[in-house]
Amino acid sequence: MTLETYIGVRNISSYSVLLPLALFAIAVYKRKQPGSVWLLGVLLIVSGLADLVSFLIYTRYHINPNPVVSVYGLLQFLILMFIYRTEYTRIAFKRLADVVSIAFIIFAAINFVYIQGVHGLNTNLFTVSSIVLMIFCLIYFYQIIQELPEPYIERMVMFWVGAGVFFYFGTNLFLFLTVDRFIPKADENFLLSWALHNGSNMVKNIIFSIAFYVALTKESGSPNGGSKHH
Repeated sequence: MTLETYIGVRNISSYSVLLPLALFAIAVYKRKQPGSVWLLGVLLIVSGLADLVSFLIYTRYHINPNPVVSVYGLLQFLILMFIYRTEYTRIAFKRLADVVSIAFIIFAAINFVYIQGVHGLNTNLFTVSSIVLMIFCLIYFYQIIQELPEPYIERMVMFWVGAGVFFYFGTNLFLFLTVDRFIPKADENFLLSWALHNGSNMVKNIIFSIAFYVALTKESGSPNGGSKHH
């Protein structure tokens, strides 16, 4: 893969966040939306800002963007965990989400300060967050199967959120586990690996766009994510 091709894929990936953001804006303008939809919108805004800030400080000021990427990784994890906590119906799952979130903050702080450093690429953070978020995604899918709140799961916002989360982190888990081996080389393997990451990010944003479209077209009173909040 050439550098020009990689840059093109990276740019398309960065701009792809605009599609779900546009649908999010329309959805919240047209009707009142539940907290999970708002939180997903906040996540996408944070994602877009992180991409923009990283690009600007690196291209204009030649500043290492890894601290921004690492902070975004932490915020991404916490926002997604809070989304799932909001949608879980069992108190045990909610408490588990709380405990894991606190433990992850402690782990991230230790990794920032003592292990990979603030200026390094915090692959440990992204690897652990990928595994944990995939597990909590599966817990939510288990909840859907148990409660069957909607006869057609494709009409559930949270089904598409879960699909996007599981696809993105499942696709990139191997990359996060091995990226340290590719970074020092900065060769074609490096470019191809991150191009695949950017491609999966585009697919994730398309899936999140479907989630917002479902939120926009959902009939009033129908379950958002399948939760009967206790």
